[in-house]
Amino acid sequence: MIKVLIFILIMVAVISFFWHDNISTWLATWQTQAVNQGPDLIKQGSQKAQNWFEQNAQRTTDQFVSLLTAQGKQKIDQWLKDNKLNQYGDPVTTSYASGTPLLDQATGKSIDRYVYLLKKFPDIVDELNLTQYLNKK
Repeated sequence: MIKVLIFILIMVAVISFFWHDNISTWLATWQTQAVNQGPDLIKQGSQKAQNWFEQNAQRTTDQFVSLLTAQGKQKIDQWLKDNKLNQYGDPVTTSYASGTPLLDQATGKSIDRYVYLLKKFPDIVDELNLTQYLNKK
């Protein structure tokens, strides 16, 4: 095993000696490509990761709200009143162009009010201990 490693090291040294210029050119080319393409690749990877997290967060929030009991929803509504917020979690004087912030005018889709509120105020799940208000299926 040691003889094989010594042979490999000698071969690498010989190849490096004879093809030093070629290897330097290849490495410089790869470095240039990495510098030019690296930020875009990182940005694409970051965007894919963010999209994945958003999709999973949406799915998790939808599932949570689908299991939330009426008592849990009442706790959220009481929290809104206690904090002097309207039914959408905004100051009571807030008005909306479409009458509600739950409607995405670009897609025509609307979101469940409690899903909207949990996305807007994710800390209330722990603050109100909402997990105790889930239907156990």
